[in-house]
Amino acid sequence: MSALLIAGGAQAASAQSSRVIRGDAAATIGWLAADTHSAGPYDRNNWVNSFFTAGSAGWHWTDNLKTEVDFGASTDSRLFHIEQVSIAGRSTYQTIESRFARRTIGFSQQYQFFHNVWFHPHIAAGVNVNWQRRRDDSSRVQPPNATTERTSWSANPFIAIGYKAYVSDRAFFRNDFRIAFRGGPDETVFRLGIGIDF
Repeated sequence: MSALLIAGGAQAASAQSSRVIRGDAAATIGWLAADTHSAGPYDRNNWVNSFFTAGSAGWHWTDNLKTEVDFGASTDSRLFHIEQVSIAGRSTYQTIESRFARRTIGFSQQYQFFHNVWFHPHIAAGVNVNWQRRRDDSSRVQPPNATTERTSWSANPFIAIGYKAYVSDRAFFRNDFRIAFRGGPDETVFRLGIGIDF
C-alpha cells in the first residue's frame, strides 16, 4: 500500500499543474543536414551537415493545439565539387570549394497529446522559410582564384515529431525531428533543448 502511495505521489509531482498554459518558449541546439541543390554533372553528393541553434515561441489555443514560430541558424558547412571549364580553347577541370550557411524561420501548427502529464509527444506541420548564403572559391588558373557569393531563399513545407518532458511544473526538456521538402527532402533537423511555460 505504501509503495502505491509513493508511486502516486511521484507521478503527481512530475505532472503539470491544472493551470491553463498560454504559451511556451524554448532554446535548442542540434544538427542540420541540407540539400545544396547543386546542378553540376559531376556532383554526386549535394548534402552538407552543420551545427544548428534555434529559439522558439508557441501559443497554446487549447491544452493540445499550439501555434509555434522558431528562428534558427546554422554554422558554415563545406562541399567540394568539380566543374569543367574552357581555358584558351582547351577543356580542363577545376575544383570548387563551396561554403553554405542557413538562416531559417519556421511557422507550424502542432498537436500535443495527453493532458496534465509529465510527458507530451507531439506532431506538427508547417512552412520553413530559409535564406542560404553560398560562397564559391575556385582553383582556376585564369582568372586566378575566383570567388563568387550569392544568397537564395525558399519556403518549404515540413512535418515534425517530438516531445516535451517536464522536469518541474513549468520547465521542460524538448526533443524533435523535422524534415522539409522541396521537390523531395530538402533538409532534416534534429534538435534538443530546454524550455519554460508561461
